[in-house]
Amino acid sequence: MNFAEQRKKDVAFTIAENPTEITIERTLKTPAGGGRKIEKSTVGPFTVRIFNQAGKQMAVKIVSGTAGTKDEDETWAFLADSEADIQAGPNVTDEFTINGIRFRVTMAIPRYWQGQRTSIDGTLKVVG
Repeated sequence: MNFAEQRKKDVAFTIAENPTEITIERTLKTPAGGGRKIEKSTVGPFTVRIFNQAGKQMAVKIVSGTAGTKDEDETWAFLADSEADIQAGPNVTDEFTINGIRFRVTMAIPRYWQGQRTSIDGTLKVVG
């Protein structure tokens, strides 16, 4: 067994300790005729592990604007296996709901070992 296979097994074990099944609601924005075309789709389900980032303080940021204020919680993260299709970027927005809490993927980082994808991890933001 090489390192990539061992890493995939370790990720599967970690997810299995506290699994959560999510279905992604994806919004994709593509250039079209001087504007943007918005396409919505559903991806999944995927089994991931969602956790609070231990290194970050448990703090809720209050953001104010012309319409009022809102609370933003940016202390959540996820771990997914190598087969999950979870994305984040300027042209794609992935969101899902768990137990009445809506999350947006703010960063999705595929992890590779010698060209082989072993997992995806990233950060989440509570929205809505």
